[in-house]
Amino acid sequence: MRVTGIAASPGIGVGPILRVEREDYSLRDAWIEPDQVDAELERLQHAVDVTRDELRRIRDGMATELGEEEARIYDTHLLILDDPELWKAVDTGVRTDLRSAAGVFHAYLQGVAARLDQVGNEVLRERRADVVDVERRVLRHLFGDAGRSRTALKEPSIIVAHDLGPSEVAMLDRRNVLGFVTEVGGRTSHSAIVARGRGIPAVVSARGVMQHARGGDRGAIDGYVGELELNPDSAAESHYRSRRALLEEEATALEAIRGERAMTLDGRAIDLGANIEQPSDVALVRDAGADGVGLFRTEFFYLNRHALPTEQEQYDAYREVAEGLHPRPVIFRTMDLGGDKVASYLGVTHETNPLLGWRGIRFALNHLDMFRTQLRAIYRASAHGTVRIMFPMVSSEAELARARECAHEVTADLAREGVPFDTAVDVGVMIETPSSVWMADVLAREVKFLSIGTNDLIQYTLAIDRDNPRLAHLYEPLDPAVLRSIRHTVDAGHAAGCWVGICGEMAGDPRTAVLLIGLGIDELSMSSFDLPRVKAAIRSVHHSHAREIAEEALRQSSAHGVKELLRSKAETLLPSFLLAKRSPL
Repeated sequence: MRVTGIAASPGIGVGPILRVEREDYSLRDAWIEPDQVDAELERLQHAVDVTRDELRRIRDGMATELGEEEARIYDTHLLILDDPELWKAVDTGVRTDLRSAAGVFHAYLQGVAARLDQVGNEVLRERRADVVDVERRVLRHLFGDAGRSRTALKEPSIIVAHDLGPSEVAMLDRRNVLGFVTEVGGRTSHSAIVARGRGIPAVVSARGVMQHARGGDRGAIDGYVGELELNPDSAAESHYRSRRALLEEEATALEAIRGERAMTLDGRAIDLGANIEQPSDVALVRDAGADGVGLFRTEFFYLNRHALPTEQEQYDAYREVAEGLHPRPVIFRTMDLGGDKVASYLGVTHETNPLLGWRGIRFALNHLDMFRTQLRAIYRASAHGTVRIMFPMVSSEAELARARECAHEVTADLAREGVPFDTAVDVGVMIETPSSVWMADVLAREVKFLSIGTNDLIQYTLAIDRDNPRLAHLYEPLDPAVLRSIRHTVDAGHAAGCWVGICGEMAGDPRTAVLLIGLGIDELSMSSFDLPRVKAAIRSVHHSHAREIAEEALRQSSAHGVKELLRSKAETLLPSFLLAKRSPL
C-alpha cells in the first residue's frame, strides 16, 4: 500500500522500516514541599544547561557540515531555553504554587506549541516543532533518558515516526538513513530544511503512517512526490531504483541551467524570484539560480520575541540580504501582521474573524511608529543593494495613499539627517483581495509593480478558509474565477506601465507556471526548492503556446476543465521528470 504526504526533501530510498515510537512525557501536576523548591529548580536548571551545551554542539556540527546559515536554525532553540517569560513562569509555579519544575516547564512550552499550532500561516505553524523539540530534549535529561537514542540505526533504514525534531534530524547517521516519513510537519519546518541540506529524502504530514508501518516491513520512500510504498514487490523496488538513477541524472540537468535565464523557446524572459523570511535564506536564493527575492516576509522580525525589533536590528538584517544578493533585486514586504500573525506584546485584542480584520496595511497604518521604523530600516538598507518595497493587503486607493505618504515622510527625514538611501526605490502593492483586483487599474497608476498573492486571493475570491480542513477540497487555485482575476490584474497593470508578478504557491508548480506566463505574468516568485523546476518548465515551452493554453483555460467553466486542459496541453510540452516530481493535478 501507499501512504501519501508532503514532499519535504527530494530523493528515493528503498530498505527496511524502523519505527520510532512517540515519547510519552504526560506530566500531571505534581506538588512539592517548600523545602524542595531550590532542589527542584536546580534540577531543571541542570537539565537545561546540559541541553544548551548539547544544542551548541549540534549547531557547531551543522555549521561544519552545511554552513553557518543552516546552523542558525539551532539559535532559535537556544533562544527558547533563554525565554525570560518561560523562566518567570517556572519560578512562580515552583516557588509560589509549589508545583514541580518539570510540570511547569512542560505546561508552559506545551501552551506555546498549542498556540503556534492554531496559527494559519504555515511557516509560523511549523515553529511549533522547534518548541516541542527543545522541550523533549530537556525532559530526556531531566528523567535520565538522554542516553537512549530514538533513531539509532543498525543498518540502512527508512525511519517512520510521528514526528522528528530538527535536532534529531541533525543527529541522524547519514550513512544509514535512507529517508524518513513523519505523520506531522510541513515543507517549511526546520526538520525539513535540515533534511534537504543533508540530502536525506523526507515525506512529512503522512497521516496514519504509524498505523500502517510495522517494524520488519520494507519500504520505498519517494521524496519527490511525497509517498511511502510499504512492502513493494521486487518489480516495484526495481522501478524505484531505476527512477532514482534517472532523477539523479536529471538533477544534474537542472544544475546545468542554474545560471541561465528563465526564457521561453521563442525568447520571452520571465523573472524568477525566491520567497524568503530571514537573512540566512540568501544562500538558498543563490544556489537556486534565482533572479532575486520576490518576497521577503519581514513580519518574522516581530514574532517569536518579547519586544519590538529596533531600527538598527532591522537595518542590519535587511542590509545583509541586500548586500548578499546585489545586484539582484530584493522585494521587502512591509509588516503583514494581524490576522494569523500577532505578537503577544502588541496587545492586539481577539477578533472573531481575524483574516477579515485588522491585518496587513491596516495594521501598519494603525501602528505608525512601528511602520515608520521599519520603513527607515528598509530605506537605509537600499543604499547597499537593489531594494524594492511592497505593501500587503492593500484594498483601496486611500490605503495606498496613506502608506506612500508615510514613505515620503521617512525619506524626507533621512535626507534631512544626511542618511544615505536610494532615492529611486520602486514601490509596489500586493493584490490579495477582490477589491484590489477590480481597483488594480487605479492602484497601478501610483506604483511600479503589482504582485499577486494567490494564497490569500484564492481564499477571498472563493470565500474559503484555506486552513479549514473541511473546506480543503474547495480551495482551488485553478478555479476560473481566480484565473480571470489574475488576467484582469495583468491587463490593468500593463496598461499603466507596471510589471506584474505572483508570489503565492501557484508560482511553484511547473505546469501552473506555464499557465501563468500565458496569462501575461512577468515574474514568478516561489520557494527556492521549486525554482529550478519552474525554470526548466519555462525553458521548455513557447510563450505563444502558453498564451493559447491560457486563453482556452479562461473559457473553462470549472477547475476540473482547467486541469484536464493542462494535462492534455501543458504536460505534453514539459520534460517528463518535471511531472514525475509533482503530485498529480
